[in-house]
Amino acid sequence: MLEGILIPIVFLGGTVFIAAVILIARDRIENAIWSKRNPPEKIAAERREQVERILHPDWEFYERHLQRPAPTALRELYADPSLITMTCFEYSEDEFINTFSELEEQAIIDANPVLPFEIVPIAVNDFGDPIYLRPGPSEPDVVYITHHDGSDTEVFAESVDSMLATLRRIAASHG
Repeated sequence: MLEGILIPIVFLGGTVFIAAVILIARDRIENAIWSKRNPPEKIAAERREQVERILHPDWEFYERHLQRPAPTALRELYADPSLITMTCFEYSEDEFINTFSELEEQAIIDANPVLPFEIVPIAVNDFGDPIYLRPGPSEPDVVYITHHDGSDTEVFAESVDSMLATLRRIAASHG
C-alpha cells in the first residue's frame, strides 16, 4: 500500500526537481546572453545618449502635441540637470520615479502601447508606467500616471508646480 503512494510522490518530486533545474539553467543562459550583448560600456553609453536627449527637449514638438504652451514648471524642471537626471528614487510613499523621459517624438511611440490615447511621458515609474500631462488646449496641468497592469489612471501630482516643488525637496534631502 505504501508503495502505491510512494511511487507517484517520488515521480512528482522528480518532475518538479527537473523542471526547476531546467528553469534555473534557462534563466542563467538568458542572463549570460543579455550580459554579453549589453556590456557595462554599452549600457553607460546608452544612458549618456538618453541623458543628452533629456537635457535637450524638443519644446516645439511637445507644445504642438500638448496643444498648449508647456507649463513654466515643466520648463524649469527640464532646465535643471540635477533634477531631470535623477533616477530610481522615491517620489512619495507609494510612487517611485525611475527616470525622466525625453520630450521628443520617439517618446510617443514608446509610451502609447499602454494607453488608448497619445501622450508624451515626462517620466516613468519603477514599473515603466508613464507619468504625463493630458494633451488638450483646455486640460489642466495635472500630472497623471497610468498603470500597465490594469490601465487605471491616477493623479500623480495636482500640478506640475507641486511636482517640481516635491522634486526640489527630494533633491535637497539627498543633497
